[in-house]
Amino acid sequence: GLCFTGWTPGARGGDVVRAVVTGAGGFIGDAVAREFRLRGYDVVPVDVRRGPGIVVADVTHPGDWEKLLVGADLVVHAAAVGTGGGGELTAVRAGVPSRSVPLTDSELRRITVAGTASVLDACQRAGVGRVVHISCVSVLGGSFPAEADEAVPVTMTGLARADALAAAEHTAIAAAARGLAVTVLRAGDAYGPRAGRWTLWPLLLLRAGRFVLVDSGRGVLSPVHVDDLVSAIAAVADSPATVGEILHATGGTGIGAAEFFGRYARMAGLPLPHSVPAALVRRLDSVDRLLIERGWLSGRVSSRLHPRSYVDLGPLALTELTRTGTYSIAKIRRLAGWQPRVGLDEGMARTEVLLRERGLLGVAEPASRG
Repeated sequence: GLCFTGWTPGARGGDVVRAVVTGAGGFIGDAVAREFRLRGYDVVPVDVRRGPGIVVADVTHPGDWEKLLVGADLVVHAAAVGTGGGGELTAVRAGVPSRSVPLTDSELRRITVAGTASVLDACQRAGVGRVVHISCVSVLGGSFPAEADEAVPVTMTGLARADALAAAEHTAIAAAARGLAVTVLRAGDAYGPRAGRWTLWPLLLLRAGRFVLVDSGRGVLSPVHVDDLVSAIAAVADSPATVGEILHATGGTGIGAAEFFGRYARMAGLPLPHSVPAALVRRLDSVDRLLIERGWLSGRVSSRLHPRSYVDLGPLALTELTRTGTYSIAKIRRLAGWQPRVGLDEGMARTEVLLRERGLLGVAEPASRG
């Protein structure tokens, strides 16, 4: 890591911490904004999408939003796209392939990488006291040693989302080298009642009879409940020792994919989904890419012919579901004094309560696939 002078909340001339949260309309950004308000922070939520109290701005381009950073003690950069968040959910019905959110790889890179550079440059010009950049453990791909720590080198995976996130991390570390007090926090498989990628997508696909286990669900996941993730972000922001560092934040325990997704099946009163070989999913991914390249994949494709009517992982990548290792969280424990406190049983119980309150578990899906 790089050395900086320490930063503590309220140290910039006032008792109230002023925190700007980008991507505040998303799952993680919204949870961070809510928690910081409970802590008494003056929170400025920013997102490209409209929402209650949100300042609408596109942080990938220079604009008036940069004025919001002047005098800010803390910026949490959680703006992201192409992550399979709740805002990217499409109609999920039995026997009907989902219509993908139109997003090219080049646009994903522009928003993820150039957007991060835009925010960090603006933070440096505005003299922001502290920045936490949210990344993801998927930057390490699917092949890494057991208990992989932050020293494991990041390599290009060939997956647009993971590679864009890795490039954004490099942008953040370059900003740290220029003197910006920034930390990269790699979130584990974040789940909770508003989590699109690891909760809503799998649950809705399960109910539609389209979600599957890959290789019998032997892959190892590293789930972290959103409440733990938010506490990790706050701990990192409060710790001068984490500046210039890359840190992992997971639940600290590897969980088999069959057990993890089986929790959602039990919530919905459904059997465990059937298993398909990884080779089949890999072949389907190749076919989808070919159809997209040739302009043949659209919402008008026959539901009875499209394989995604029967085998669908939503936004989850095959590499994420076939991992064999986990990620070390020793570094964040040492530097920020953080450790997860919400185990899988408690985290899933909290998730189920809110899913039921929102009617996502109480209505049966149609049995027909046509």
